Amino acid sequence: MAPLSQVIFSTIADTAITYLTKESTMNHRLLIILASLFAANVALAQSPAAAPATASAGNCESSAVSKTGKPLHGAAKAAYMKKCAGEAAPAAKGKATQQNKMVSCNKEAKGKTGDERKAFMKDCLSK
Repeated sequence: MAPLSQVIFSTIADTAITYLTKESTMNHRLLIILASLFAANVALAQSPAAAPATASAGNCESSAVSKTGKPLHGAAKAAYMKKCAGEAAPAAKGKATQQNKMVSCNKEAKGKTGDERKAFMKDCLSK
């Protein structure tokens, strides 16, 4: 059985052809435009929403399936979730946060004092 959108579109197209034999070209164009818009609207309403590009816990959860397509359970699922979350974390970090910069710059600035430390910290944190 044909999808509903195809049935509706073919019915509209058949009606348009019958109607066009009696009416002007302007009405023909208008009818085709309306039928196209209707078909596009129906097609877009039936398509699933796009998934977000970033990997999150929800994506790991939904992709935790075996090679046969069955959902993973127990230790296999736990191992998969740990691996998936580990792969997602570095991609999510990307840029170092201010707090992480402070920690690393403080470690590098050990032994420096006064104006020398202040200048170093300013330079380090601006990177």
